[in-house]
Amino acid sequence: MSRVGSNPMRSRTIPNRPGVVISAIVHLPRLSDTYHHHRMEIVRLCLESMRKHVEEDADVLIWDNGSCEEMRRWLSEHYRPDHLILSKNIGKVSARTAILRMFHPDTIIGISDDDMLFYPGWLRPQKKLLGIYPNVGVVSGYPVVTQFRWGCSHTIEKAEKHPDINVTYGKFIEEEYDRDFCTSIGRDYGFQLRTTTNDIQAKALYKGREAYLTGHHCQFICYAGRILPFAVWDNHPMADEKPFDGAIDRAGLMRLTTTKRYTRHMGNIPDEKIIREAQSFGLWKN
Repeated sequence: MSRVGSNPMRSRTIPNRPGVVISAIVHLPRLSDTYHHHRMEIVRLCLESMRKHVEEDADVLIWDNGSCEEMRRWLSEHYRPDHLILSKNIGKVSARTAILRMFHPDTIIGISDDDMLFYPGWLRPQKKLLGIYPNVGVVSGYPVVTQFRWGCSHTIEKAEKHPDINVTYGKFIEEEYDRDFCTSIGRDYGFQLRTTTNDIQAKALYKGREAYLTGHHCQFICYAGRILPFAVWDNHPMADEKPFDGAIDRAGLMRLTTTKRYTRHMGNIPDEKIIREAQSFGLWKN
């Protein structure tokens, strides 16, 4: 006899639990390379600040794209997220697609690179914009001057045509944010000023909530099912993100950013300011 009875799980269903899932996609292939020498500290600070500062109930998912043994050991033995995927390196874009497919379409998903710093209470203001503004695709907490250069024309047009959204143009993003952005990518701030002097930023006001009319792919939240149609599988480990941003915008889904910075890019080495902030959060490990 090869079988006895029927599987007792056959008639059962898995309960829908939309909820909130915050996630980060990690890739740290080796510690010996000059580029990766300080990235263990960066990744730890990213993941620890993301979880500590969410300040509300949310599952934590980490997708590891082929990291070294040291990184994977820390994730499984010390960080211990609710969901840990240990994968070969399928690239950030494919990992993001897999994450979005894993959950109920109404689940609010947070997607992040592994080199972002999260400030206290970072999720709630992004959720506010996601729930208040009409037809929102993604909301980021990372205001960046140059992000207005692509993937936001339809978002701006949609806001301008909405009778209850007030749109203003100017130079709104704080100098501190722009300087920190330049530091994180190794860009001279003088060069940044010269090349962005004609760039115009768009800001909206709707039901008492301000938002920049753009979003950043390094960190954002969304409804899983709303964004899944724009997620693809990709064979490139570092694919261009602009097609993803543009596809969401062209579909008429708004891409927004909080006017206050709640997340920021750190780059591949912690500078003195990041270390001071991490110390103030109780997250810096010497």
